[in-house]
Amino acid sequence: MEETISLKQIFDILRKHLASIFICSFIGLALAGIATFFIITPKYSSQAQLIVTLPQGDATANPNDVNTNLQMINTYKELVTGDLVIDQVKDRLESEYNLDMTTGEIKGALEVTQQQNSLMFSIKATDSSAINAEHIANTTSQIFQETAKDVLEVNKISIISKATASMAPVSPNNKLNLAIGLVLGLMIGVGLSFLLELLDRTVKDDKFVSEDLGLTILGTVPQMSQKELDATIQKKPLIPSFKKPSNSNKKEVSASRRSRSRV
Repeated sequence: MEETISLKQIFDILRKHLASIFICSFIGLALAGIATFFIITPKYSSQAQLIVTLPQGDATANPNDVNTNLQMINTYKELVTGDLVIDQVKDRLESEYNLDMTTGEIKGALEVTQQQNSLMFSIKATDSSAINAEHIANTTSQIFQETAKDVLEVNKISIISKATASMAPVSPNNKLNLAIGLVLGLMIGVGLSFLLELLDRTVKDDKFVSEDLGLTILGTVPQMSQKELDATIQKKPLIPSFKKPSNSNKKEVSASRRSRSRV
């Protein structure tokens, strides 16, 4: 027989285990806070903006020049993260800023972004140090500017905005992490509530006895609070207590009995 659960029963289960749900939510929030503020290393980002154009063969403007420049942006991106530029960036960072990084670390720190249908693109660097992120972005943009003129024969390369150190971390996202921890804790609490209810095999109502077990109910005992019990239980009558006679009293009683018998 398939068992169904009503919406009221669901709310009753949640209300019954409300304390467990709150505790799990608090634990999830606390763990997310610990991981966010004490375990995860913050990352800082800095970017330099550049604009490039291809050489013009004559003074007459060509309508295809803009489209050609847009198509070349992908080539510029590959050049920025290519070994030709990255190797020079590694050497210059080590010589000028005493920053020892591998080529793989530099590639992983760089990101080239471009606005749609724009001749301008950005070289963004991300690092655990805001100052290092600034150095990586500016050094990469300068070396790209020098290399692109020789390799791609680009007529004009302009760095319109140099990278500056930003002390505001881009990761982790504190609010997002705390919200995720709270939601996960809430979900675990709700799941634990239903699991505990599923494992609870005690008889909760008379329907279980009559319908599921097929037994006849002879009687029920209502559940009463302690206050109700105190109000309904009658006080027991006091039983009079008799004082046990002492030895002197026993002697007096026996003497009186003897005197009566003589009479």
